[in-house]
Amino acid sequence: MKKMTILLLVIISLFLTGCDFFGTTTETTELTTIQTIPDITMTTVQPTVDDVSYETLFDDSIYKKFIIYFSEENFLKLIDDMENYHDEFGNYRDNTIQEVDVTYIDDRGNVLELREVGFRTKGNIFTRVLPVIKNGDTIVGYQQVAFQLEFNDTFDYAVNSTEYNSLKSREVFELEQLNFKNVKSNDFGVVTESIAYDFYRDAGVITSNTSYAIIYFNIEGTVVPYGLFMLQEPIDDVFVERYFGKNQDGTIGDLYKCTWQTEPASLKDDYEPYSLGVSDYNEGYRRSYALKTNENVISPDYSAFTDFIDIVNQTSVANYYDLVSSTLVMDAFARAMAMGFLIGSPDDFRSNANNYYLYFNNNHVYYIPFDMDNSMGYGWNPYENFGLTLEIDSVQPSNYGWYGNVTDFVLVYNLFQDQDFLDLYNNYLVQFAASNGEFNYQNYYDEFMLVRTLYRDEIQEYGHLGIQTFDLNSRWMLASTYMSQKKAEVNDQLSELGLY
Repeated sequence: MKKMTILLLVIISLFLTGCDFFGTTTETTELTTIQTIPDITMTTVQPTVDDVSYETLFDDSIYKKFIIYFSEENFLKLIDDMENYHDEFGNYRDNTIQEVDVTYIDDRGNVLELREVGFRTKGNIFTRVLPVIKNGDTIVGYQQVAFQLEFNDTFDYAVNSTEYNSLKSREVFELEQLNFKNVKSNDFGVVTESIAYDFYRDAGVITSNTSYAIIYFNIEGTVVPYGLFMLQEPIDDVFVERYFGKNQDGTIGDLYKCTWQTEPASLKDDYEPYSLGVSDYNEGYRRSYALKTNENVISPDYSAFTDFIDIVNQTSVANYYDLVSSTLVMDAFARAMAMGFLIGSPDDFRSNANNYYLYFNNNHVYYIPFDMDNSMGYGWNPYENFGLTLEIDSVQPSNYGWYGNVTDFVLVYNLFQDQDFLDLYNNYLVQFAASNGEFNYQNYYDEFMLVRTLYRDEIQEYGHLGIQTFDLNSRWMLASTYMSQKKAEVNDQLSELGLY
């Protein structure tokens, strides 16, 4: 292990020697002095493995680095495509794929070289920005934006050609794609979102696996220390197969990404027809209920979703819980609602009709949460006290200006009127909020210390974009304060119900 670590340090020093990096404490930096360096890593460092396992990629204790190589032509095309998209649609949400090469290095001695990888930016209307700062037509700096690497892009190769077939079936880290989300420069607790995913998974809720890596862009020798990013397992067909398996005939079910796009993803039956379907990024729109699997057919079948909508909106029946649980996997949903309430994201399904997936297969519906960067006392604060005193058994929209009534949250609102669901949900709150429960500050602290130890020195030494301050005591609200007060409030309310 010591030899592997020494080898890694040598590789890092070779890669960074001679580079005069520019520093910043935000996600952006001005272009001051940039050195052009030889393309060392892709030409002289020999790969030691053919692939790296999924488990290694998502092992938080392993230091990881990605170097992403752009040709100048492809990098400028990335910018041009995003600007053209903005000119047409008013935002930068262009999903055009650019070709890059990638080197992965970790402190276990693994070096993985990948050629012909797809790169695109990610994010919503507010968070997707150009990866550069411009003064007129001149690039004067760089800024962080979330992105995705796509290992199975086929670019312009002819269908069924050798190159096409090789790339189309390629998986790396046992994934077809990998998401990278920048850590906000003012979230000094650093691990807020990744630990939220961990809390869900610890609670028995299926959702993305996460880890961390440090990123460098190399644009034909111009090196940009791009910062610390959370690695996130995409929720896609590979995800579905990993966690739910395939059907006997080799098929998988229908996966829907449910987000506030054309309207809130509230599951009400009065949704606009254009809110359901397959998103067409080239036409500038995304569906609130976007089919993500089985979508590449002439006439996609939306019946599983529409049947579920019909069931959810039968609110006048006496046995609403029994009716909905005939399809919705209720135990998993109750776990998710309980842990989600503790995590306290104001931008989730319960609070804002946003940020979840639904997976339909064999008459079962599974709820999958995602996107938790605003949570646990950090970020958007519509409740003013980060939701610490919200009632455990109520729906209180975080965005009141967009909702006429709490009954718009049709599924959650009506389940909270049902004692069978409340019994299930409250029992999970008791379990998760216990002193030794899954919602545990020690896990947050341990994760923070691990990530700080692995990455902070390199981030600060080379002036990386984004987060540079690792300090739990400088966080907007201390994570320890949020978690202790949230658990205390939840347990007080449970005690009033005779459950704690």
